[in-house]
Amino acid sequence: MGFWSKLVILALAALAFFYVKVNFFDTPHAKVEKKLVVEEQVAEPVQNVSSNENKQKTAEPQKPKTYVTVYFLGMDKNDSGIFKKVKRELPQGQSKLSYSLNQLVAGPSAYEKKIGVYSEIPKNVKILGVVESSNKIIIDVSSNIQTGGGADSLYSRMKQLIKTALANSPKKPIYLYINGKQAEVLGGEGIMISQPLSENSLDG
Repeated sequence: MGFWSKLVILALAALAFFYVKVNFFDTPHAKVEKKLVVEEQVAEPVQNVSSNENKQKTAEPQKPKTYVTVYFLGMDKNDSGIFKKVKRELPQGQSKLSYSLNQLVAGPSAYEKKIGVYSEIPKNVKILGVVESSNKIIIDVSSNIQTGGGADSLYSRMKQLIKTALANSPKKPIYLYINGKQAEVLGGEGIMISQPLSENSLDG
């Protein structure tokens, strides 16, 4: 038998030995490696399912946001006083009218103040109640809404309240009460107010 023939036989024998070792006499280390591979493959679909669930939750349609309109004051380019209309996002489950009025008495935000928005409503004014029945709405405000400032200030603050109420209320007549009593004359300035509220309530 020639040298090359012996070399080929040895190579075939080595290959046969390696094949038998790998398939029938695997080492513990090799078995562990295969087991880890299987666990990783099982974990991957679980992660995918979780990811898909998160994507489905993210993909759920978002409810459109609702906003209320609040009227403050400011200046135009000619330095004339004007009403400034601002938006506030309405929290879920809250009444538009009640929320807008409470935002009104809370006053402008820091940013709004920075750009020149202000309010004539005194800081300690409170909305005592907003009651809606089948045929009307009653807004009850604390009496200090009438105090401080002159006639112009009182007129402006009452217009803020009226415009805010009209912008956010259902289509029902709105009546203004002060400390539980329907308002007829406002403050020491004697400003008459006609009811139900309208844009012209202070112009009579």
